[in-house]
Amino acid sequence: MAAAPGSDAEAIAASARTGEPDRYLAALLAPAGARDALMALAAFSAELAHVAHMVTREPIMGEIRLQWWRDALEPAAPRTGHPVADAVRAATQRHALPQTLLLGLVEGRAADLRPDPFADDAALSAYLAATEGAMFALAAHVVRAPPGAGLDAACAACGQAYGIARLLLALPHALSRGRLPLPHAHLDASAAAGTLLYGAGEERAIALLADLRARARRHIVTCRQHVMKLPRSGRVAFLPLALVEPYLRALERPGRDPLREGAELAPLTRIWRIAAAHWLGRL
Repeated sequence: MAAAPGSDAEAIAASARTGEPDRYLAALLAPAGARDALMALAAFSAELAHVAHMVTREPIMGEIRLQWWRDALEPAAPRTGHPVADAVRAATQRHALPQTLLLGLVEGRAADLRPDPFADDAALSAYLAATEGAMFALAAHVVRAPPGAGLDAACAACGQAYGIARLLLALPHALSRGRLPLPHAHLDASAAAGTLLYGAGEERAIALLADLRARARRHIVTCRQHVMKLPRSGRVAFLPLALVEPYLRALERPGRDPLREGAELAPLTRIWRIAAAHWLGRL
C-alpha cells in the first residue's frame, strides 16, 4: 500500500484482514490503482463493526465512537492521525466517493448498538442496504464500474445476499451477547436472545432462518445477472459474492444447531473461492 507510510499501511491491512477477510482478499486482487482504497474501505467497515463488540454494556460509548467517525469523515476535518480514518479520507478525495454512502454506513452500524434492531423485513433490508450494500457501491466507485440502474441493482442485491449470509454466520455469537438481529415480526412474541438460546420460540426462529437463506439465494441470482453485464474490471468490486453460497452451505451442515453453533469456511476455501472468481470472471 504505497499511498500510506509503512506502519499505517500495515495497520490498515491488519484491520481489514481481521475484520473483513473477504474484502481484504478482494482488495489484494484489485488493480494497483484501486487496491489502497479498497483496503481502506474494508478496514473502515471492520472498525465500524468492531464498535458494537467493544461496548456491549455501554451503548452510549458506541454512539460517541460512531460520532467520532462522522466527524472524521467531514471533508473539512483535519487529519486525525488514525490510519484508517485518514486513508478513507484520502480514498474519498481520490475516487470521489459519495459522502452519503460513507455516513450512511456509520448510521447503519448504529443499529448494532441496540439489542433488538429489526422490527420487520423492511428494517432488516434497510440495514443491509446501508451497510453491506453501501460497501459494494463504494467498491464499485473505486474500480470505476459503469454507473446506471444495472450497477445499482447489483449493489443492492449483493448487499442483501452477502449481508444475510454474514448475519446468519454471526447469529450464535450475537445471541450469546444478548442481541437478536432477526426480524421480530416473524418470531414468537416471547422470543428474545436469551430465551432462544434455551429453546423458547425456537421452531419459528428455525423456519425464519431457512426463509432468510432462501432469500439470500434469490438475491444471488439477481446480483449475478447484473454483475455479469459489467466489464471484467468492474466485477472485482463484487468478489465477496463468490462466498455467499459456500457460507449458506456451511450454515446448512447436517446436525448443526443454527442458534448455538457457529459456521466457518476453511481459510484456504475462502482464498480459493475469491481467487477462482477473479481468474474466471464468474461469481
